Amino acid sequence: MVRSKLIEVPIKEVFKMFITVVKKGFACCLIAQVALAGTVRAETEVADTTAQGDSTAGVVAEAPVNTPQHFMKDIEVVGDKVGRDIQDLPTSTSVVDEARMEDEPIATLDDVLNRVANVNSEGMGAMGGLFSIRGINQGSIFASFDATNLLSTVYLNQVALGGLLSQYMRPSTWDVRSVEVLRGPQSTLQGKNSLAGAVFFNYNRPDFTFDGRFRAEYGELDTWNLALYQNVPIEEDVLAARITLETRNSDGGIVNPITGADDIASIDEKTARLQLLYQPFGNEDISFNLTGIYLDSETNTQSRAMEFGMYKLEDRLNEETWPGYVPQKDWFVSLESDVRLDDNWRVAAVTGYSDLKIAGYKYDGDQMAPDLLWIDADFDESQFSQDLRLHYEGDRFRGILGGYYSKADVRTIYDVDGMFSSVFDLGEKVTVAALYANADYDISDNFTLNAGLRYNTENRKNNSYFYYFGPPPFDPSGPPQDNDSTVDAEADYNQLLPSASLTVKFTDDVSAGLKYAKGYRSGGIAVAPFLQVVEEYDEEIANTYELFFRSVLLDDRLTLNANVFYIDWQDMQVPYLPAGGFPGFDELTANAGKTEIKGFEVEARAAATDALETFLALGYSHSEFKDFKLYGEDLSGRPLPNAPEWTVAVGANYNHSSGLFAGGTFRWVDESYSVLNDEEVTRLSTRHVLDAKAGYRKDNWSVYVWGTNLLDDFYELNMTNIIGYIGMPGRAGSVSTPRRLGIGMEATW
Repeated sequence: MVRSKLIEVPIKEVFKMFITVVKKGFACCLIAQVALAGTVRAETEVADTTAQGDSTAGVVAEAPVNTPQHFMKDIEVVGDKVGRDIQDLPTSTSVVDEARMEDEPIATLDDVLNRVANVNSEGMGAMGGLFSIRGINQGSIFASFDATNLLSTVYLNQVALGGLLSQYMRPSTWDVRSVEVLRGPQSTLQGKNSLAGAVFFNYNRPDFTFDGRFRAEYGELDTWNLALYQNVPIEEDVLAARITLETRNSDGGIVNPITGADDIASIDEKTARLQLLYQPFGNEDISFNLTGIYLDSETNTQSRAMEFGMYKLEDRLNEETWPGYVPQKDWFVSLESDVRLDDNWRVAAVTGYSDLKIAGYKYDGDQMAPDLLWIDADFDESQFSQDLRLHYEGDRFRGILGGYYSKADVRTIYDVDGMFSSVFDLGEKVTVAALYANADYDISDNFTLNAGLRYNTENRKNNSYFYYFGPPPFDPSGPPQDNDSTVDAEADYNQLLPSASLTVKFTDDVSAGLKYAKGYRSGGIAVAPFLQVVEEYDEEIANTYELFFRSVLLDDRLTLNANVFYIDWQDMQVPYLPAGGFPGFDELTANAGKTEIKGFEVEARAAATDALETFLALGYSHSEFKDFKLYGEDLSGRPLPNAPEWTVAVGANYNHSSGLFAGGTFRWVDESYSVLNDEEVTRLSTRHVLDAKAGYRKDNWSVYVWGTNLLDDFYELNMTNIIGYIGMPGRAGSVSTPRRLGIGMEATW
């Protein structure tokens, strides 16, 4: 059974964690921001710090102001970088704000994604990534060892998580001001890992008030969630701190029928976060926001149910000897700096550093109780990034000019023993440098033109080692082979990434327009270790065309937004097995695929009464391979994996003046499948999911009941065919957690 471990993290230890965070990340941050600090100093010496003006400093360092209920304008989208309001943004964007996260059982990234149109959570064991946007998987449409070349990623306080961290860290929504989901290519502004879109978590920043909050929840499946934040003003108008602690624990719903263990799908996470806000001399025109996060987790990322013989998926059984607990320790640091030079100009910088270490990760290679094949894995990833930009804000012209640099160092080691022995020691270093610009120009009072361009350079180095001892391919009874090889290769890629849009305003609150954006995923280096073949493959490109509509109606009580899109995805990176190659080992990659995706999103938010707010998120995405062959099989005409055509979410939040409140969302997701050449075996059924929360708030406390999957719907999140592992027909994968009911309480001060 999983037990709460919050008391095992004393306050002294928490501060030790953050001392280490600052030591690891602040040195990099300080060096990267020396030039900016000089500007700050010079500007401060000549500035009149008593002048108030109409400064809008802190757009970068401060998250958007929390929107009062029913007031649905003036939501600034942090992920846009330019600072545009959501109603002025051509990009298809969903924002889940803090008020909604408090009224519903929204605890993690998955809970947010399940309330967004054309976005689909795929579970932690998914081979192609953890979620899809418009039918495009986060990682790849294939199972892949490449952790540095994603199709979409997650940002914390404007800093992109590393490829591995983005797939193993599930950010919590505790003390989060808003979560933004940007659909469609973000390559012009964000660069790599954003062909499909991006997700931005914006944490509440420190301020100069003394306040705090505590939450405790208990529910079925031995679910314990404890969370605390405390805001502390250290020096009035100059320095403030915010400390956040959280532990999340649950047994999940999967049982080992042989050992009786009922925590196979366990969640066991402890998170500590420290934020510092510094405004030199109390000047609001200059701000630095430092964030440090430490995550200690043993969550099972391979919590799969199995179906073979007498086992049925609905029984949620797993007999693996090592079910895949992942002991990880992650560090994350960001420094957001903002300096307003005058009414029109400001300088912003975002520095990031992250470090992931997974050691002693052991999982079952044969996927059954007998110890026939097991895998020990160790992952190590570090990433540094620096974004520096100059903003201009005029009456008719607004724009940014920026530069970006990042360096990632990733090593993943898989040590396989049992029926055969092998070692995959995969090392990759990726360096990215870019210059970019984006600008809005008001042609007239009713027409606004936006244009952007990014020049992106990427250097990829592969330094890997492979070893295999076992029977030869296609001949299990043959004499054992002993093979090893080393790879040392390098490749460079350059891309121009444009975007453009035209917006027509019919009134102050109703507009429409069209948009074009070019998305890309970098090329890479493919290795066939036993054939001693190394091949470079090129970038893949997604040209996206959209029509958009934005409106705020009925005296600001109804927001109705929509995007219609067409994606032309070319030069797709397709794996193939060269002649004489060892399946699963000697796979190379060719740019040989083409796909079209078309659809729309409609999202609405309405204040039906002063107490009742309703939500709608409707998405349609039809994907089709137009020219696509996989291992000699023509898949043209098929949809992408993990790409449901329809997603629908409807929700409501009710807050009565008496203190009674309730909120919930019902979500329906169309069927899809997981693996390209196993469409029927890996079929994913439709989902019917209802989550809700209801309680009573009074002054500085509240009590409530909550429930997830209240209809107790069983569905698959991802599936694989395991006949090759167990020698009989079968499948395994992540499935829905059973219905959970629980209670909770909160206190504020």
